[in-house]
Amino acid sequence: MKKIILSIAVLGLALSSCDDFLTKEPLMNQSSDLALSTFDGIDGATAGNYLSTISWYGEAFPITFDVMCGNGMVGPINTGRMRQAPAWNFTPTSELGLWSAAYSAILNCNKVLTAIDQNTFSRATTVTDADINNVKAENLFLRALAYFDLVRVYAQSYNYIQSAGITDERALGVPIVRVDNLTARPARNTVAEVYEQLIIPDLEEAERLMDPSYVRAGVADRVATITTPVIQALMARVYLEHNDWQKAANYATKVITNGRFRLLSGDDFLEMWKGRDIASWSNDEFIFEIYVSQSDGTRTSLGSYLTAPEQVGGAGYGDVRMSNDLISLFDDSDIRLTGLTKTNSRYPGYRWCTKYPGKTGGLPYNNVPILRISEMYLIRSEAILRGATVSGVSSALDDLNRVATSRGASSYSVATLSNIFEETRKEFFFEGHVFFDMKRMQIALTRTDYDLEETTRNIEYPSYRWAFPIPENDVLYNSNMDQNPGYQSN
Repeated sequence: MKKIILSIAVLGLALSSCDDFLTKEPLMNQSSDLALSTFDGIDGATAGNYLSTISWYGEAFPITFDVMCGNGMVGPINTGRMRQAPAWNFTPTSELGLWSAAYSAILNCNKVLTAIDQNTFSRATTVTDADINNVKAENLFLRALAYFDLVRVYAQSYNYIQSAGITDERALGVPIVRVDNLTARPARNTVAEVYEQLIIPDLEEAERLMDPSYVRAGVADRVATITTPVIQALMARVYLEHNDWQKAANYATKVITNGRFRLLSGDDFLEMWKGRDIASWSNDEFIFEIYVSQSDGTRTSLGSYLTAPEQVGGAGYGDVRMSNDLISLFDDSDIRLTGLTKTNSRYPGYRWCTKYPGKTGGLPYNNVPILRISEMYLIRSEAILRGATVSGVSSALDDLNRVATSRGASSYSVATLSNIFEETRKEFFFEGHVFFDMKRMQIALTRTDYDLEETTRNIEYPSYRWAFPIPENDVLYNSNMDQNPGYQSN
């Protein structure tokens, strides 16, 4: 099987105008009929689908949400970037850019899945049904992940829609597209339909199909490939968003008890963020990540955005500093503050994140975590607090404190949604979690450290702003596509 080359820069996201993507052929052409006529072609296209599906995690996707939600602010050097995110002033012609990247990934996954389902390819005698099932499971996972990100960005949260009994246009999600029919003009499915007709069925089938011992061959990083625990970890996150508290707890427990991942502390925890090549070190906390290597010609922009202006081996832009609102949450003994942030003598009074330090002094080369074991403990804590039960786990407080104390922070005296949110905010800063956690928990945004217009300092919940605008051209050229409330043209 072919080595995965994750050329993150190919599909990097930017705040820009998007074409009418669903009526155009995706840029990647690995899934052409000719390429998919053999199993080797299908396997190679699947490797390419890894690239297209998780490309957005290597660019502005994780940072944007933290800047929007008060974890980060624009740094002391004004590069002109990251000014739109904190003000939440996205428009149909200037939005996140996820839409086109995600649907490109979805259409390429659909081509592979169609070829497998229709059995239109030849295979060598050494190719087994298990080989085909594993590749199918990978594409189902990637398609589900793309849809999960789409529906969380371009729609209101499932929890809010259900709790408020919403049935109008605010309940709309994104279009479900299972075939690469470029003449179709799909309407938006509801948020519930996106979860219940695609995301959850895809992940359930992927878990059923994948061999528990499967690891994609030729991959340099053992946690940059889709395996059974990766599928189960995403299922825990999806079920939490879908209000399936017991299933969320069950799947988080499957990953926790798998034996392959464990919470680290002290120097071991800091070591995993040092950007070394996976081949030379062991990382027990990352479940799934983007692996970036200079030798592969792959790169990300996270280090440049977040790194302080002075850095050995190269200067970062310093675009995004840690906000004082975020810093104030940490205990002085918390290793996430003392070991994963830094000050800068040239710009006193500011602090920067060091989670993306670059490899061998090269800022563009950073591994990017997507799923970590600490999230499984916090998912299970929230699920138990909301009514789930797990044998052998006495309370939601147990899991909450496992994460906090492993980082050198004080333990909590009680598990509340507020405390769980605070811990997830500290644990996953600049990993892109905070926006989605706030939506699920229906938490309004309040900021003290803020230097833009006063009218945009705080964002109430609920608000139309928690769902990004659909790109303008996709509405203009598709009469079936409804724009989100609050963004319609006059």
